[in-house]
Amino acid sequence: MITNDFWLERWQTGRIGFHQEGVNPKLMDYWPILAKRSKVLVPLCGKTNDMIWLAEQGYQVTGVELSSLAIIEFIGDNDLTYETIQQGNLKIHTVNELPIRLIEGDFFDFNEQDFDACYDRAAMIAMPKNLRGKYVQHTLQRLSKKAFVLLITLQYQGDKNGPPFSVAEEEIIQLWGTGIKKLASENLMETNPDYRDGSYTSFEESVWHIDQN
Repeated sequence: MITNDFWLERWQTGRIGFHQEGVNPKLMDYWPILAKRSKVLVPLCGKTNDMIWLAEQGYQVTGVELSSLAIIEFIGDNDLTYETIQQGNLKIHTVNELPIRLIEGDFFDFNEQDFDACYDRAAMIAMPKNLRGKYVQHTLQRLSKKAFVLLITLQYQGDKNGPPFSVAEEEIIQLWGTGIKKLASENLMETNPDYRDGSYTSFEESVWHIDQN
């Protein structure tokens, strides 16, 4: 069963294969030009450097992450300083050098609203099937009515079963609603040798644009 303790233990033991070094090329390729100081939400952010890239584009970035260790490593890896306040069940870490806030706690306890955009590379696919609908609804409630979402998902078949989880296209479309459009898909078995170990018969990564206009 996938619980908060499961993810905390993964960070504590260093089993974070989901973490990508550098900036995700698909973020750079498919992120639109938004107004400067647009508020961007990054659910289940881990210690991704994608937040650095977004902040350097002039956006106000808010990452939400359960693991304090992930936040400490993000701060340390990037030589940042920060200030912290407690807000209910959450700790708000504000970075001094860049427009980044790191919210430490359960994403479902995070209730700020009116974000202009959301970047989800590893959040929806981290959710077991029974939580995905709740996750999508909670995320949509955090966004403004005209918000943009860049969503990256996985669809695979084989012996392994997440996390990260395989999420069928029909489920993605059903949960996110009518404003969703697939921008690209990549067969990772062709482009990445990590997926050719015999565990999978197919492994595809898809990029989605969700526009609530």
